[in-house]
Amino acid sequence: MTENILSEQNITQYGDNTNFEDAIMLAERLDFLDIQLLRKFYMNGKEHPFDLQPYCFPLLYNEMKVSHKIKIGSEALRKRLDNLVRFSLLEKIKHSNPTNYCPVVDKNHFVRAVITKFFVINGLTKFL
Repeated sequence: MTENILSEQNITQYGDNTNFEDAIMLAERLDFLDIQLLRKFYMNGKEHPFDLQPYCFPLLYNEMKVSHKIKIGSEALRKRLDNLVRFSLLEKIKHSNPTNYCPVVDKNHFVRAVITKFFVINGLTKFL
């Protein structure tokens, strides 16, 4: 029987940036919207170390709807972000209003590998 790659224990375990086979398996299981959300946080087009971007929820929601033309409700987006937080791919800043999310610095290379593998697996490399 196959191991559940999306369990909290496995994601936390894989966050050491060394296990890229697991990045491939995770990339196969995430969908396009999850990857787009991760790209907003981890791949903003700037040079290292300024390439990680935190977001507050209302700004992220507005940007996804207006700029990226992704049709998603605010609660659906919030649930997706909370799932990414639960899997330790994003960090939720406690006691902030509005809710703020930021990338997990220690998992920078792992998440970038997941994003890149997703685009390679699905033949979308020209959109990276």
